[in-house]
Amino acid sequence: MISYEVLAQKPRVFKSVTGLSVDEFDRLFRKFVPKWVEQEYARLSRPDRKRAIGGGRKYALGLKDLLVMVLCWLRLYLNMEALGFFFGVDKSTASRDTRRLLKVLRLLGEATLGWPEPPKRGEGKSVAEALQEYPDLLAIVDATEQCIQRPSDNEEQRRHYSGKKKAHTRKTGIVVNERGRIRDVTESAPGSTHDLRLVVESRVVDRVPEGIALIGDAGFDGLQNHYPERSVGTPHKARRNHPLLPDQKLANRELSSIRMVVENTLSHMKHFKVLMYQFRHPVELYDDAFRAVVGIVNDRIDHRLSLVSAA
Repeated sequence: MISYEVLAQKPRVFKSVTGLSVDEFDRLFRKFVPKWVEQEYARLSRPDRKRAIGGGRKYALGLKDLLVMVLCWLRLYLNMEALGFFFGVDKSTASRDTRRLLKVLRLLGEATLGWPEPPKRGEGKSVAEALQEYPDLLAIVDATEQCIQRPSDNEEQRRHYSGKKKAHTRKTGIVVNERGRIRDVTESAPGSTHDLRLVVESRVVDRVPEGIALIGDAGFDGLQNHYPERSVGTPHKARRNHPLLPDQKLANRELSSIRMVVENTLSHMKHFKVLMYQFRHPVELYDDAFRAVVGIVNDRIDHRLSLVSAA
């Protein structure tokens, strides 16, 4: 049976199974505990509950083992039958506990989002201090799609069919800074939604501080028309009888090299197979999983940047 105590003795296996090192797990666990206690108290003190707090069936696994189980699900995306078997619980128990912990991980992920407020006049920040604490110069926008099971409802399956992927998908917009740190994400939308429409209707750009330039790929051509007051960079497109000029090709290459950071961040996120394989669960659970992984990746990036700053 898999447990924290067993896995922690083998760090390489621990990271293969959970996607986190033992140190990263311990750091996540310290943040997780107070949120979990808060959420459990709210659940157990709901008005329609018949038992007093402390009554009822207890969790079969300890909290660390429960967190390892959820991370294992995010990392390997096992079905609940297999997940329950490896952790010594029934598949219904594994499913119920995974959903509960996933909501807390989503809250932790959402807590990492947002843009830092720039220093105000009179705060006494030097240029070096300001650049270290408020490094954001760019907002790089992208969208990612993931296959889902074909909806049984005809209208829903039409909405979720992506002509780009030739499959039924959910699409999520993401905004990172020039270091790849995730600053904002949209709610997921059916795969037929255009990238530009998804970002504009979600209003994530409205939350980007003034003075930060926006960069997107060719799918965001026209973003400057929605935000004329902002600096927006998208690739030049070749038109009929108007091929790209050499300086336009050079500008596109430069833009692609800058945008690579968002592709790297998405690659880190998709190490967690729940965001890579076909999503088998209800789409309502998709945003919980996505934002849980956002929190894990952001914590890793923040830790790496703190080590670089301290060096």
